[in-house]
Amino acid sequence: MKTIFPTLLIAAVCASSSAMAQRFQQEAMLIFDDNKFETVWIADANKAKFLYYSTINGVDQNTMLISKPVSIWLMEPPEYTEAVELFQARKYEEARTKFAAVRDAYIKLRTLPDNHSALAAVYEMECLRKLGKLDELAKAQEAFVPDDRNSLTREYQLRQLELYVLWDAVRTKDWARLELLCNEWLDSRMPGYQRAQVGYCLGLALEGQQRTIDAINAYNIAMTADTASSEVIARQAAENALRLYAADPAVQQAIRLWGTPDEEPDSLGSLRLTEAASLAALYQLTLGGGKALPEESKALLKYLPETAAASKPKAPEEAGTEEAEKKAD
Repeated sequence: MKTIFPTLLIAAVCASSSAMAQRFQQEAMLIFDDNKFETVWIADANKAKFLYYSTINGVDQNTMLISKPVSIWLMEPPEYTEAVELFQARKYEEARTKFAAVRDAYIKLRTLPDNHSALAAVYEMECLRKLGKLDELAKAQEAFVPDDRNSLTREYQLRQLELYVLWDAVRTKDWARLELLCNEWLDSRMPGYQRAQVGYCLGLALEGQQRTIDAINAYNIAMTADTASSEVIARQAAENALRLYAADPAVQQAIRLWGTPDEEPDSLGSLRLTEAASLAALYQLTLGGGKALPEESKALLKYLPETAAASKPKAPEEAGTEEAEKKAD
């Protein structure tokens, strides 16, 4: 009998420790005022209250109204931090998988302000948007319930959720409606990366309605609003604009007449050709984000002003004068 009780006690302690290790809880700071705060481990929550433990291995459950603390500060989980780092490194496919796991793991606290389940869901949708997976983005929005939306407190995140209506119009190719929505949004104040989205979507809407030059101007908004953070949109907008320039009849005419006696340097086509060449050079410099200039756009570099001056064929009289000067030297 003397050996039975210690064995049973050890087994009970191990079972208890195993249960604690497996139970869900997230460390949080409850802030009541400037001088009063408390660290707790929250295990569950609904719209009115939350269940918590006072210590990490505590067994006594406590409940509190969500409205009682001035603020509930949830400590960032390591797996969430890892996912954000992948997102910032532009590894969107890897990041979306990590965010999906965080979304599921912390969903019990989805009613708490700025909980990591809802935040991870927002990031996952952003990954899908940047990857161009608009059908999956539409499904993810359906799974983002009112409790998720109501838990968000940051204005830019709430605005991004509203901007998804533009991307859904892109998905369905509802160009007329998309144009209307984009023009309404352009009158609003918003961060550069969101203005870039609006400009890009407007470019798609106008291109979809065969309004080439208007589309190029809209793509220009996408390229200039926030090049650093909106690298995918800036690159795609530049590629689309280059394609539209190349298809423009006026530009094609300018190319045919380039270097001939019939060339008109001040014509609309020549000006657009110079714009296209400058955009191709800028793509190589920054907008491409390290990606090679599309093969079909490389020929445009020939028409950069400094390149054109050196490579343009000379008229016969100019060539004769130049030869005479060489002999004189």
